[in-house]
Amino acid sequence: MVQLFKIEWLKIKTYRTFWVLFCSFFIFLPSMFLLAGDRFMHQFQGKTMEAEAIKRFMNSPFVFPNVWRGAAWFGGLFFIIIGMLFIMLITNEVQYRTHRQNIIDGWSRMNFIAAKASLLLFFVLTTTVMVFLTGLVCGFLYTPDLGSVSVFENFYYVGYYALMATMYLTVAFLIAILIRRTGLAVIVYFAYVFIIDNLLWLALTFRKGQAGYFLPLESSDSLIPNPFKPALLETRTVSDLSLIFTALCYGAAMVYLIIRYYKNADLKS
Repeated sequence: MVQLFKIEWLKIKTYRTFWVLFCSFFIFLPSMFLLAGDRFMHQFQGKTMEAEAIKRFMNSPFVFPNVWRGAAWFGGLFFIIIGMLFIMLITNEVQYRTHRQNIIDGWSRMNFIAAKASLLLFFVLTTTVMVFLTGLVCGFLYTPDLGSVSVFENFYYVGYYALMATMYLTVAFLIAILIRRTGLAVIVYFAYVFIIDNLLWLALTFRKGQAGYFLPLESSDSLIPNPFKPALLETRTVSDLSLIFTALCYGAAMVYLIIRYYKNADLKS
């Protein structure tokens, strides 16, 4: 897979759109998270009982150990950029017939899928490192007494982010393989992530129902609750382990569909 990734890298390293979208994640995530942290901490930095009560109620998402959840949640907000980029890289292969040329040059169809999977892993790993560094820096900046907290408590949220990122890119991969047209694929991806998924979640969690948490994207999204939402308002009773298992099952099913479809796809169309 390393050799396949090297070939993919040669394709994209001079692609300006790749650098614009890829770097935008690494600019927006730390800058917006640190800015939000600065405003939040200054807004409630007073020593009054009211300020301290509000900070406790809001769980102070910019200090250790809660910062890992905050950084992971913010990372999820901006990861849609990477999903769009991944779709563009896959559909461009169809538009410019590169995937056909790869097959002619000796690649199997599984080689093509593995090459794109290597890109998926690259995006997941690099953005997860950025989430980790953002949380680490912010935690050291805003935690008032480092000696009284466990820095890596709740660090598992970074792992949850990696699972969420993998799910989003797997959905993007499936959409790109099925639709093959950049504009339409991006529109469908955005529509599913922002509209369809949320509407289904609202319908299935009406009156504290739990079925909505077992939707494909919600199974990983729900592992990282909104850090600004007080715990008293959380209605999810489904365990993290159940959500992880659900996400892995959906991921495996989508990978199977991607492989099955592409193996039988007409590369001339």
